[in-house]
Amino acid sequence: MKKFSLILMTLIVACATMSFAAEHCNGIETGAKAYNEGDFERAVDEWRTCADNGIENSDLYYNLGNAYFRGGKLGFAIYYYKSALRLDPSNDDILHNLKYAQAMTRDKVDEDGEENPLLAGLFKAHHALSLKAQMWTLLGIFWVLALVAIARRISRSDRQKNILIGTLFVLSGIFCIVAMSAGYKVFVAETEIEGVVTAKDADVTSAPSDKSQTLNTLSEGTTFEVLSEQGNFAEIRLGEKVRGFVKQSDIGIVKN
Repeated sequence: MKKFSLILMTLIVACATMSFAAEHCNGIETGAKAYNEGDFERAVDEWRTCADNGIENSDLYYNLGNAYFRGGKLGFAIYYYKSALRLDPSNDDILHNLKYAQAMTRDKVDEDGEENPLLAGLFKAHHALSLKAQMWTLLGIFWVLALVAIARRISRSDRQKNILIGTLFVLSGIFCIVAMSAGYKVFVAETEIEGVVTAKDADVTSAPSDKSQTLNTLSEGTTFEVLSEQGNFAEIRLGEKVRGFVKQSDIGIVKN
């Protein structure tokens, strides 16, 4: 599986490069050449130069994520995958590689309390489909609803009408659930600021100071919510148990 994913990354890079080559940066083509030659460190240097010069492009960030992943830097890989996803939230390739990289992280969020089976099922369904898949699902349900409504209108059988009314009710409920899930994803993408540990590990302290108490230590690649930025520190939250401050030099903040 890993070999397949890495081969897929290599094949996609050449195609992705063409889509943003129009943006002037000499490092785009030289970075792609270095990547295909297996020189991932040089590819990162070339593409980072383009990014640092102000080019904001989902393909550029995606390729940076691939290069960092192939170079063994999981934190930076996840950071750039997430940056790419912010610009292109419906891209299945970015989402696939992000999930693959996140599966390799060590930190997990533990929630207290007994898990409700219904809520757990809805949570899994919410994350099972991408935003793009949900939009297509909503479109499909809409047309099915329209056809069922027409069928009910022209039906002369009371039994068939009752069945069609029940079908409309069920489909409407599914439509509302999927619509709320998609709306929440859009809301989170627009409002929530995420951070990723790009260093080997990052200490979570009780205050924005080098002399403050260490509460937790997060490993490379861990994703968290950024609540605020205070000088050289960022206030972060991870689940219900982890909240504090981390050095900005140890993390990458995914900007909206």
